[in-house]
Amino acid sequence: MFDCVKADLQRLSPSGTATARTFVSGIISQGFQAILVYRFFNWCHRKGISGQPFRFFCERFIEITTGISIPACCVIGKGFRIHHFGGIIFHPSVEIGENCTLYQGVTIGDRGGSGRAARIGSNVLIGAGAKIIGEIVIGDDCVIGANTVVTKDMPAGTVAVGAPCRYRYPEGLPE
Repeated sequence: MFDCVKADLQRLSPSGTATARTFVSGIISQGFQAILVYRFFNWCHRKGISGQPFRFFCERFIEITTGISIPACCVIGKGFRIHHFGGIIFHPSVEIGENCTLYQGVTIGDRGGSGRAARIGSNVLIGAGAKIIGEIVIGDDCVIGANTVVTKDMPAGTVAVGAPCRYRYPEGLPE
């Protein structure tokens, strides 16, 4: 848990180091507050410690104050960053790789009560208002533009724009 928090803090610093100044700026950042609560209760979840009803109240408090809902059973890699807070909702089965960045208004969910949610690779940028729907796979190093609705798999290095989304492939991949 502490390695993940340290990596999350390093993403807040322009120099990439976790200093006391970075920690203070993280504590006042609503996005980092939500990540910190998630990291603690995810650690409890993995260790088999329920933490209820304390977990319920902490998660609801974070939801109300920041507008971010990250269930403890999600799997999120090191270096996660929520760039701007508000309106971020995750399905409990979400899996996110390392060094990913989200902006406000992102929803990662299932297809209306059936199935699981997306598996997202490492180094993925998800723009403001993007929606990722269904049990799909987003490859490493992808960029999902603002207000894009993604409902199908994305190969690594792809850029998705629009609603419904259109993919822009890196050179060498078929269109």
